[in-house]
Amino acid sequence: MKSLIVLSLLIYSIATQENCRFAFEYTQKELQSDPKKVQEFLSKVMKWESKFAKDLGIDKKSGLTLDGQQLDVNTGMPNGKPHQFTASSKESIHLALIGLALANNEYAKQIYSEEEALDLLNRKINTYEQFDKDYPGYGGFLPWVAVNDGVVTPTWDWTDGVPSLDNGQLFWAAYAVVSVLETWYSDQDELIGRYTRFYQKMANNSITIFYEGNGMIRAVTRIQDIKASVEKNQYSNRQSDCTNFKSPCYLDDPYEGELFAWMMYFYAPWKDQTEREKIWVAKKSKLQVVDYKVAGLNKYISVQRGWWFSAHEQWKYLFMPYTHDQIQLNLLINGEKVRTWDARNNGKPGMFASITSNITKNEDQVDYYSACGIEEVSYIPVTYRHLVTPYSTMTMFLANQEVAVSWYHNMISGPAGQNAYGSTEGVVVDGTSVAPFVTWDSKMTTVLGMLGGIFDYTAKKLNVEGNYNLFLKVLNREWQQSFSNLKGADVPFAYPNATFPQVKKDFTTCARKTDVVEQ
Repeated sequence: MKSLIVLSLLIYSIATQENCRFAFEYTQKELQSDPKKVQEFLSKVMKWESKFAKDLGIDKKSGLTLDGQQLDVNTGMPNGKPHQFTASSKESIHLALIGLALANNEYAKQIYSEEEALDLLNRKINTYEQFDKDYPGYGGFLPWVAVNDGVVTPTWDWTDGVPSLDNGQLFWAAYAVVSVLETWYSDQDELIGRYTRFYQKMANNSITIFYEGNGMIRAVTRIQDIKASVEKNQYSNRQSDCTNFKSPCYLDDPYEGELFAWMMYFYAPWKDQTEREKIWVAKKSKLQVVDYKVAGLNKYISVQRGWWFSAHEQWKYLFMPYTHDQIQLNLLINGEKVRTWDARNNGKPGMFASITSNITKNEDQVDYYSACGIEEVSYIPVTYRHLVTPYSTMTMFLANQEVAVSWYHNMISGPAGQNAYGSTEGVVVDGTSVAPFVTWDSKMTTVLGMLGGIFDYTAKKLNVEGNYNLFLKVLNREWQQSFSNLKGADVPFAYPNATFPQVKKDFTTCARKTDVVEQ
C-alpha cells in the first residue's frame, strides 16, 4: 500500500509540473521558419530528456549509465525495475554529454552543472579503474556489465568476452573529454591523467586482445580468464556472436565500428607501421556507393551503402571529425536526405533506426528490432518498417538542424510520443501502439546530435598530437575513388507530409492539456 501511495504522489507531482507534452505548443511552420522557436523548443527537449539522464538512466553510486527503463503502456510511468546493465556504448554517450556541459555548450549545460559534471567524471573513473583491477583480463576495455547500487560485474553472457565496436566509441569519448578538460579545466591534472591512462590502456592492449592479423580486427574476443592479467591470458575470436550474419566475426564495417579501427591506427603499439595500413585494405570491399532514386523528382542521391541503413549506424559522426572532410560531409548530408525522401514518398510520419519493439500490454514479449532501415540502399534485408523513432534524427541534426527539428517534432507528436522523461522510443506509423521505453541509445544519442556532437574536441586533440591531417589524408585516400562524384547536391531535404492517426491515447501522466486525463 505504501508503494502505491508513493507512486500516486509521484504521478501527481509530474502531471502537475510544466507540461511534458509540449510538442503541441509548436507548429511545423514556426519550427521551419523561426530560429527563436527552435531554440525554445530544443531547450524544452533538454529539460525533459535530462530527467532520464539524471534520474532513471544512472546508477548514482558508480556514476555509470543504466541502459533504460520500460514504461507502463497506459500511464507512461516506470514499469518494473530499470535495466540494471550497461555497455561502453552507453558510457560513450554519457561521457560526451558531460564533456560538452563542461565545454559550456548551450544545451548541455542545461542538463549538467559544472559541479555535477565533474562529480560524475570522478565517479566514473573510480568505477572504471576498480573494474579493471577486479577483472584485469579485459585489458581496460568494458564488456556489457551489470550495475547494481554501485556494484559492477560482467553480465552473464560477457564473462568470457569483450566487444570492440562499443569500446571504440568509449575510447573516443574519453579522448574528447580529456581534450575538453585540457581546454577548459587545465588545473584538473589528476582527472586529466586518470582519463588519459584509461584510454591509453585500451589502445596499448588493442593488438593483443583484438587484432587477428592481416588487417582483421575481431568484433568480439574470447578471453581465457578475465581474472588473469593480459600478459598471462589467451585471446581468440568469439565467432558465435556473428552466426546470424553468416560471416566471419571481424570489425570491417565503415560505420560506427570504424571508431575502433581509428583508435588502433593512431595509438596501438604497432611494431611494423605498414601493418596498420592493412586495416583499410580489409575494409575496402564494404565501401560501396549506391544511388537512391527519388520518386517524383526523377533525380538520384548517392550514398554509402548501409548495413540496414539504420540511423543507428551513424555514431561515428558524433565522435570523430568526419564532417571536416568534404566527401564525408557530402555523404552525411546525402544519407540524411535519403531518409527524409524515403519517409515522405512512402507516407511515413518518421524515419528508422534500430530500437526496442512496440508492445500493447505491459506483459508482452519485448524484442529488439535491429533490421530497421531502407532496403534500397542496404546490404541486409530490412524487416521492420512499421515503427519510427526520434532517434532517426540523430545525425540529421549535424546535417541540417531545421529539417531535423521538423522530423523530430513530427515523431514526438505521435500518440504517446512523449512521457515524463522526454521522448518515447518509437511510435507505430498507424498510431495504434508505441515502444514504451526510454533508453540511452534512442534518446541521449539524439540529444548528443542536437548538441552538435563532440568531434571538434577530438579534432583539436588530434591536431595537437599531429594526427589530424593524417586523419583527413586517410579519409580522402580511402573514399575518393568511389565517392568523389556524388549525385544529389541539387536535391533538397524533404519535410514531413504525414502525421500519425491519433488512435492510442497519450500517457496519462503526459497528455495534451486539452485532453482529459483519467487517473
